[in-house]
Amino acid sequence: MLRRLVDRIVDISGRRPLLVILVGLMVMAATWAYASRIEVRSDLLELLPRDSPGFRAYEHQLGRVGGGASLLVLARSNQPDQNRRFVDDLAEKIRQESERRRSSGQQDLVGYVESDTLALRAFFQDNRWLYVGLDDLNKVDEKLDLSIAESAGLVENLEDGDAAPADQSKPAEKTTLGGELSDMEQRWQKATERFDDSQGGHFATPDRSIYGIRIVSSTSGTGDRAGSILLDQIAADVRELDPARYDPSMVIGYAGDIPNAIAEQKSLVSDALLATGAALFLILGGVAFFYRSGWPLFIIALPALFGVGAAYAFATLVFGYVNTTGAFLGAIILGNGINYPIVLLSRYREFRAHGQAPAEARRDAVWNAFRAELVGASVASIAYGSLTITHFRGFSQFGIIGFVGMLLVWAAVIPMVPAMVALIELAQDRGILRVRNRPEPEGTIVTRWASRWTAARPGLFVGAASLISVACLAVLPGYLRDPWEYNFDKLGSRGSKTSGAGLWSNEAERVFGGKTNIAGALMLADRPQQVPLVKRTILENDGRDPQGRLIADVVTIDDFLPGSPEQQKAKLTVLDRIRGRITPRLLARLNEKDRILAEKLKPPDTLHALTADDLPEFLKSRFREKSGILGTVFYVKYRDVSLSDGKTLLRIAKSTDNVALPDGTVVQTASRATVFAEMIRSMERDGPLATGASFVAVLLVVLVSTHTRLGAVSVISALLMGVLWMVGLAAKTDHRLNFLNFIALPITFGIGCEYPFNIYDRTRLLKGDPARAVLLSGGAVALCSYTTTVGYGSLLFSDNQALQSFGWLAISGEIACVSTALLVVPSLLHLFGRIERRPPPPARASDPVSKTAGKATSGEARGSSPQPP
Repeated sequence: MLRRLVDRIVDISGRRPLLVILVGLMVMAATWAYASRIEVRSDLLELLPRDSPGFRAYEHQLGRVGGGASLLVLARSNQPDQNRRFVDDLAEKIRQESERRRSSGQQDLVGYVESDTLALRAFFQDNRWLYVGLDDLNKVDEKLDLSIAESAGLVENLEDGDAAPADQSKPAEKTTLGGELSDMEQRWQKATERFDDSQGGHFATPDRSIYGIRIVSSTSGTGDRAGSILLDQIAADVRELDPARYDPSMVIGYAGDIPNAIAEQKSLVSDALLATGAALFLILGGVAFFYRSGWPLFIIALPALFGVGAAYAFATLVFGYVNTTGAFLGAIILGNGINYPIVLLSRYREFRAHGQAPAEARRDAVWNAFRAELVGASVASIAYGSLTITHFRGFSQFGIIGFVGMLLVWAAVIPMVPAMVALIELAQDRGILRVRNRPEPEGTIVTRWASRWTAARPGLFVGAASLISVACLAVLPGYLRDPWEYNFDKLGSRGSKTSGAGLWSNEAERVFGGKTNIAGALMLADRPQQVPLVKRTILENDGRDPQGRLIADVVTIDDFLPGSPEQQKAKLTVLDRIRGRITPRLLARLNEKDRILAEKLKPPDTLHALTADDLPEFLKSRFREKSGILGTVFYVKYRDVSLSDGKTLLRIAKSTDNVALPDGTVVQTASRATVFAEMIRSMERDGPLATGASFVAVLLVVLVSTHTRLGAVSVISALLMGVLWMVGLAAKTDHRLNFLNFIALPITFGIGCEYPFNIYDRTRLLKGDPARAVLLSGGAVALCSYTTTVGYGSLLFSDNQALQSFGWLAISGEIACVSTALLVVPSLLHLFGRIERRPPPPARASDPVSKTAGKATSGEARGSSPQPP
């Protein structure tokens, strides 16, 4: 029934080729047009499972405070005054636009803008007396009291603690308090500079060649769409101001979380387009070279392009976007999916060369390749589909799209390839096209060599392959104990670190790297009262880290107050005494210099105990939730550690995530370290699951489709050797696994099965002649491997290092699998065939079994039935 159905589809394609092709092109155009609307999201949150604790905690935090991502705008020129004027004007324009959007009900992504620290400076200047330590205030009060007493002639010497009455008959002299007043001024100045060391109240480099402003957004700054919108809005404001009006040489740069994430995203999108385009060009060039004609390009490319468009159209419909791993899947589907039309076209040309009529050759070619292609499509789809059972969305979305794409490529092959073949031959018969039919040599140089030597020396190839496998096994235990890549610097864009946002980020560190920059990981408590306990618990957790401390401090809003209410009350008492000592009578006795200084430093009577609500907006905005609650936000400041080290992030997450308070309450804290740590944990959990599921499913397909022990052993041996060689090479070269290249493992199970099964199935159709199978089908298998390798190889030209690592690992698996298919499978088939054909040893007369066997044989010869054993 199945054969009749397939033949009917092929015959319809042969009789109505133009109609079939037009329908296919229309569907393909529709899928590509629909898929063009898909969004690429490089947000790392899109890779995490939605039900993971880390994702839920981070999403909960985003909902309460927003992302808190920064966008830094830097102005550089040789005129500091113009730099300052530009950033002031830009900050004011951004605030006005933000207010306009809010008043009109539009979405506003600007949380707040920091352009200077003038209000911060004024606040600390007005309250500088409270920011001096209580002990220091007491010392100043005591010295001031002593100096006043001595200058007034009330005492002569207090060094021994005995107050001696002064001689009242001596004339009074001008009082000198320079030392005490200068000491007070230095202490208060130092207290003020604890929180602000900006350049004249602005964010600038020491030479003031670069000025900047900081825009804090409600976005996450991990590559989401909102970040791109905000950057476009700010860039439009910059263009309207026209920096050249301030200074023709002025250059504007963007840095911070948002521009860096967008740079990574643009790199990813451009790399995906480049990879797909390069793969298409190299694949079609290889196909044209193999067939020595350009017409096979149309026959082979159409189903593959149909599958790519359909896969992304499916992703657009179901997801509406693709994440980092799915962005470059088009090149892989193209390189792998083109295998099916290659095998089918090769079978058709082979049958036509043997004199079959076109219609008969089309039917036989499709059916002859049907089983092998169905198995190939099944194992490839299973390899992709195995990723869908994981919770890690970086794997599951990739698997779903790949599964759909590979199946649709295979389904499109059956009607499209016969239709294209028939259309080209019809045009040729009518003289519309001129196609030179060159006689094809039987096999290629490589396949003729492999066919001859695997037949002549099968044991040599099997032995060599076994030795390579043993060598790979020897290095695996140490590698598999911890195969993950923890250095995230090796996974991002290289170019963005040396140009664009990455280059400006280095300059931004010089501009914003002072005390006004809290520079910590934003976290959140449930209530302000929990923050001191959370701070203490985090520092205690960090102190228990056996590898040493990672956290320098936990910054809360209370750290910007001059102490607790009790401490401030004690300070105000001392300041009242100091104020009482600096009386008009004392000022009249001071010299001019000391009098001016005393008036400046005299504590005002308006001083009062400060609370968080008294702090300037510059500080409060950093510790406020979107709902207006103040004080639940805090920042974890790290020591001089690398935050691109995954092991460090795991340690940080262990100390800071989901903090358990002494009363048993768990505060759901999260940070970007949480996201990275959750990603590593998800890979450790889901990676082996996907790999194991892929292997088991492929194994079952092989056992069902081969039917014989000989075929199963040959195909599975080649599969295991190919994967083992790939992982062994990765271990030998210390090529670590990450959230992108790990996908190569389950996919390689599908590839490692498809190629050897093609050789085995061709051997079966040729009545057990592996040499002939390699000769006739080895070229198509090699071409399939070439196209798939090109699909992966195009990733090597990517600027994204994670994509490059995926390309290297997948290419090594591809080369290993095609090598075992062309060399190990025919060698095993030859060896097993020789064992099966080996005659039994001669029977000895004394052997009772031999006598029984001989009698049975004699009985059979005389026509009697053999007796059962």
